[in-house]
Parts: sequence; C-alpha cells; structure tokens
Amino acid sequence: LVPVGGEQYVASSTDFIFIGLVLTVDVIGSSCIEKIHAWGRGLDALNLLRNHNQEHCWTSGLNGLDQGTDCSPLLHIAYTLIDIKNLHKEEPVEEIDVKSLGLQASLQKVENSVPDDSILVTNGINGIRQVLHPLALRSSFKLSPLFCSFINVSRGEPLRPNSVRDGACSLDDELAAICERIRILIAREGDNVFKKVEEVRTELRNAICWKESEVDSAVVVRARGLPWQATDHDIAQFFVGLNIAPCVFASFLTHHRGGVALCLSAEGRRNGEALVRFEDSEQRELALKRHRHFLHNRYIEVYRAAGDEFLQVAAGGQLYMPPRFSGFFSGSNSEAVRFVSRGGAMIVRMRGLPYDCTETQIRDFFASGENGCKVMDGGVLFVNKGDGRPTGDAFVMFEDEATGQRALMKHKHTIGSRYIELFRSTQAEVQQVVNRNLENVHVTVQGNRKDCIRLRGLPYEAHVENIVEFLGDAARHIVFQGVHMVYNAQGHPSGEAFIQMDSEISAATAAAIAHNKYMQIGKKQRYIEVFQCSPEDMNLVITNPPLPPQLVLPPRPLYSQPANPAAAVTGMVPTLITPFTPVYWPYPSPPVSPNVYPLPSQPGLVLITGLCPNITPQDILAYFHSNPEIAAESVQMLRWGSAQCAGEALVRFRSRIDAERALAEHVGTQLGAAPINLSLIHT
Repeated sequence: LVPVGGEQYVASSTDFIFIGLVLTVDVIGSSCIEKIHAWGRGLDALNLLRNHNQEHCWTSGLNGLDQGTDCSPLLHIAYTLIDIKNLHKEEPVEEIDVKSLGLQASLQKVENSVPDDSILVTNGINGIRQVLHPLALRSSFKLSPLFCSFINVSRGEPLRPNSVRDGACSLDDELAAICERIRILIAREGDNVFKKVEEVRTELRNAICWKESEVDSAVVVRARGLPWQATDHDIAQFFVGLNIAPCVFASFLTHHRGGVALCLSAEGRRNGEALVRFEDSEQRELALKRHRHFLHNRYIEVYRAAGDEFLQVAAGGQLYMPPRFSGFFSGSNSEAVRFVSRGGAMIVRMRGLPYDCTETQIRDFFASGENGCKVMDGGVLFVNKGDGRPTGDAFVMFEDEATGQRALMKHKHTIGSRYIELFRSTQAEVQQVVNRNLENVHVTVQGNRKDCIRLRGLPYEAHVENIVEFLGDAARHIVFQGVHMVYNAQGHPSGEAFIQMDSEISAATAAAIAHNKYMQIGKKQRYIEVFQCSPEDMNLVITNPPLPPQLVLPPRPLYSQPANPAAAVTGMVPTLITPFTPVYWPYPSPPVSPNVYPLPSQPGLVLITGLCPNITPQDILAYFHSNPEIAAESVQMLRWGSAQCAGEALVRFRSRIDAERALAEHVGTQLGAAPINLSLIHT
C-alpha cells in the first residue's frame, strides 16, 4: 500500500490474458471494466474467445493448463491501478506493444508507472511462474522485485464464471467474476487480502541432507539429459519461476535449505541426471510441464520421482548397504558436514590428484600464476576410500564467486606430472562422493563356502516378502537378515538379489528347485534365474571393486575348462565356476547368461600411428581434450617421430566406451601437419 494524496492505493490483479496472438497483462478494477467489456464484446464477435477457461493467462500458443509449455512470447500488455478504498474510482488503462518496444523495456515502463510498494494480483500462478520469469531469463535480464511476488485470488477457490457450464466463457463473464472475487475478498478480509503474498524465489540455497529426513514424493522430479558441466544453479535456472528447496534440514551446526541433488555414476562422475525438490505439489506439476524444454543447447526430460530417491542421492546413499551395517553409516559423514558448513560461495572439485598430494600443494596450485587465488581456511577436503586410501579427488572451497571462477581457469594445469581436472561442485555432491567411498565396505563373511544364492530377473517391484514367497520351503534356511537387494548407482532396483543360506546344501537345493521358476507380482510374471554362489561373489557385486592398476589386462577365458568333458553337461545344479576371481557387470546387468563378465571399468586403449616428428605427449593429450567427457588419462610414446619414420603412441582412456567415442570423434582428423591413423586395441 502506498499513500498517494492522502489515500491508500495498491496495484492489484496483474492478470495475463492472451487473446489470439495478443498477450494482455491486465490489472482488473472497476475503473476499467467497461472499457474491457467493450473490447471483449468485439472479440466475441470475432469468435476468438470460445472454449475459454478460468485461467486468465493466454499465449500465442498453448493456454489453460498447458500454458507455458510451448514458450510462446508476450506481445501486448495492458494494466491499471485499483484504489482499494474506492473500488469504483476510475484509473486510466495503459497499453504497451511489447512486440515493438521489447519485453524488458515494456516491463520497465510498467514498473515506472506504479507506486513502489505495489502488489500484483493474479488469477492463477501460470502467468507469473510459467510465462513471465522464463521469458525474462531467455531474454537475459533479471526481473524487478515487483514481479517476484503476487497474490493469487483463485487460491483455494477457483474462479468459475456462470457461462462455463454452457461450454463457452466470454471475456465479460471472466472479468466480472474476477471483479466480484476482489470485492468479496476485500469486504470479507479487508487489507489482509494483500498480505497473502506468494514469493518467487530467485536464489538457490544448498542443503545438508540427512538420510533420516522424510521427503514427500509429490514434490520431487527427476531431470535427465543434463549437460555434463551443468551445476545446481543451471538446474535452478531451467526451473526459474518455481520455488526449489522449501524444506529445512538441520545439522549440528546450522540450518540450510536445499533441493537439487546431482546424480553420480558408479565411478563418482555426474551422469546427466538430477533430482529436484519443489515447494509443493502444484509447482511440481508445473515443473513436469517443462518436459523437453532446453537448457543451453540440450533438451531436458522431466519425470516424476520418489522422495526416497531424492534422499538416497542428496544424502549420498546411492550404494546398497546391508542391514547389519546400516547403523554405522546413517546420516552424513561428519567431515563432509563440517566442510560444507564453512559458508563458502563456491566449491570446486579436483580430479586426478597424485595419491601423495598434500593440502599445501593444492593451495600452491591455486595461488600460482597470474590467476592466483586463495583457498579458504579449512577449505580443502580429500576424498578417501573406506580403508583410508586416497581416491585422487578433493573438494576445495572459495570465499566468493569471483575467486572460484579464477580457480576454474586452472583446469588442466598440472601438479607434478599429473594434469588436474576442475569442476564446479555442490554441497550435495560433496556428501555423495564422501559417503559413497566410506560405505564401500565388504560384507565380512567367509568366502570359501558356496552358501549363497543369486537371483536374476526380478521384477523391479519385488521386495523381500516376494522373494521369501518365491523360494517356498527353501526360505526356511535363509539366515537372519540374509536377503540383500542389489541397487544400481541411481538407487533403483537392478532386478537382482543375493541370499545367504544356512549351509551349502541349502543353497544348492534352493538353486535346483527355484531355477527358472516364475515369480508373479500383480499382472507381471517373470521367470527367475537362481545360481549358487559364494560370499566373495556377493562382495564383488555389492562393493563394485575399483580398476586394478595394470595398464593392459591380459585376456582370459570367461569359463574354466572342466577336467572331465562330460562334467560340463551332467551338472544338475547351476553354479559359478571361478578359477579366477569373477567380476560382475555394473548393474542393471544385461539380461543374458551366464553371469560372469569382464571387468566393468577395463580401460580403453587407442593406438596412434603417423605422428609427426615434433608431436609430444602433451600435444596428444590436448588433441583428445576437446570433449572433457572422454579425456585421455595417459599417453605412452612407443616411437618418437623422425624424418625417416612416423611416430606411434598408445593412449589410455577410462573405459572402452570412452575410447570408442574418441575414435569416432577424431577419425580422419589431423594432429599437427599430417593426418594420423587411430585404431582400437582389443584387450
């Protein structure tokens, strides 16, 4: 409310009315009803208002419940002021042609013509949240506070003009209904009507999230297809206009808000997905309507997600932990909590550190050079495995955004002989990475007995009760808390489970009886593969062992050759034959048998021939760094180039998939002054 000439005024009912190809931002009041009624009657005569609903925001594209899903532009704005002390006092109606003036200039003109403390009043939330804020972001300007708060007069009781029952609603009926609602609310509640202000939060606040927290599934979405470099702030911009992170998670140090959790792969790298929590289910539904909208040059898929999925990712519990160990690792690691609670403005993740790297080396790394910057006191957190061994990762915190941006400019600089990768990170990612490594412990059971069974092909809806029912009488021999469901890196069921039996005989009997039997849950009927296995096999799946240090792994057979050829076909009980330590495919595993596969993280090797004499290993690394997602890890010069013969080099990638992608992206290209030949080495 603003005193003007001794009277109180309020800018109310800024409603968005899209008619045909014209968007009208209309401040409804008794002073402009007759003018708009006349306009509406003329439009009715042109048959432009058929199938109109209670939503008062129209675009040049989709409207109603789908408004904002097609990113249609604003073309026209009309507004006026209402004096709440004199609803019948006329104020002039201002009209702006947005198409000729531009959106930013048009909104600035609206802001300059209304009192400083004016309040917008809308019929519904789509116009503000789904249209105005996304359009402003795409036009690269920030909206003023005037457009970041509003009152929704249809909150709790939607506006439904009488003519809606007849299948068509005219503009006269719509405006009359809005005007009548304003009169009723002011008569009933007075100035309290204008205290029911809804805020559009424009800042994202990170959180410390506990696994013991509860999250309503009705407010969570999963975003897929994110660029690899996308941060939580990029995701917040994608959902601009919608309130993220309404909840409060309490740590022993402070209270935080947070609602964006970036998903990590089994190797601790971002996998292009994120879970986002909104203020309420209404805004979650608006978020779902941004399915296949664009972030930078990538379209993003948006799906519903469950609250426990958000907690698993945000609290760092993406790996399955057997029940007997769950008490030791509940909640966030205290070291990670202390680190993220220091209050820095930016966190940077370092990857590829030497295993003997110290905090002093990291501080010197960022302080050196022309873009030198200072790390916060206590702002270095090394990531170690559960047994204390370093992983080569660390998180570094900086006091302000500018310092953090200077730090990121040192991407691909070196510490010793190792080049270091730098990425902007989040508090949630710190928790995920630290907890993932701490929880990667082995189940402490003896591995020289085949007293376990492994179930494959389970429906994703299967629970422990379904498995017990499936095994029938054999379930009597399951040890206490002996059913271990296997989950993938995103916390989803993989369709597999391990069961500890009380003896090898019980395991063999259960495998023989239940193998290839059908499990039915609801209308789904799946046949289940059951194999006898050892606790070592179970450990390998649950703990997902890291890549061994060998540069080239020698080939070896998937199966052992039996001493007696007849034994290959006479066995009645399916078992795993393991002359070497078996390693399983990352889950969910492919639906084929048998169930022993090569190493999941086996490196990919590419041979380069035809190198010029002046080519160095640094040139080769830079050649493959055009796409950071498939950056080379190391280069071994097999033969240096000379005037008599071309050089050769062997390049190692994180995985065979990365090597194949690098080969596809660089085939037929040049390194130096001459074309080179690339070939994949099969190991």
